[in-house]
Amino acid sequence: MNNAKREPWMSAELEAELKATAENDALSCTQIQAFAAKHSLDITKMKTFVDIIGLKVTGCQKLCA
Repeated sequence: MNNAKREPWMSAELEAELKATAENDALSCTQIQAFAAKHSLDITKMKTFVDIIGLKVTGCQKLCA
């Protein structure tokens, strides 16, 4: 069971932009890294964010685990 909690920085705007980037409810690790860099987000928190908003990660490089 995932007990991840939504953090204050996980805004609806960031969620909408990340979901708009996804194809078939999935994002590549490279896309997640680029999104985190663009928004100056901590890469180590991105997996939690992706999980909370219901997207999958493809090509995981274990950077945000």
